[in-house]
Amino acid sequence: MVYKEILKKIHDTPTDYKFDKLIDSVIDEDSMLDGIPQDYIDFLKEVGYGFVSDGYFMFYGGLIEADEIYDADDNPEIKDILLFGDNFSGDAIGFQTTNNWSIVEIWHEDLSIIPRDEKSFRELAERIFLREL
Repeated sequence: MVYKEILKKIHDTPTDYKFDKLIDSVIDEDSMLDGIPQDYIDFLKEVGYGFVSDGYFMFYGGLIEADEIYDADDNPEIKDILLFGDNFSGDAIGFQTTNNWSIVEIWHEDLSIIPRDEKSFRELAERIFLREL
């Protein structure tokens, strides 16, 4: 099990977290994407989707095309990003599929795309659960 420490946090302090499991068909749909990081698929299988603290970070129940939320006319590169969560303030985090599935953040103020320092989804998820975003 990859996310045993995160699952322990959820179990030990359930009032700080609200997570639900996904049905296999949703996970299977995302896992069919060519190049998708395995640690993201493992997270969906083991942890699911939900939020960390009240209003700190929301993990979506699957990937969302960024241009479903943001206007790609303002930044066409947004079309290359699949989002997996947001900070409840309009800034979302996802994978830039045209850059080796690197992790990026979209700032809602100007739709700039900011590369994250984390080298893996797992590293980012662990930082979120430590509230170090």
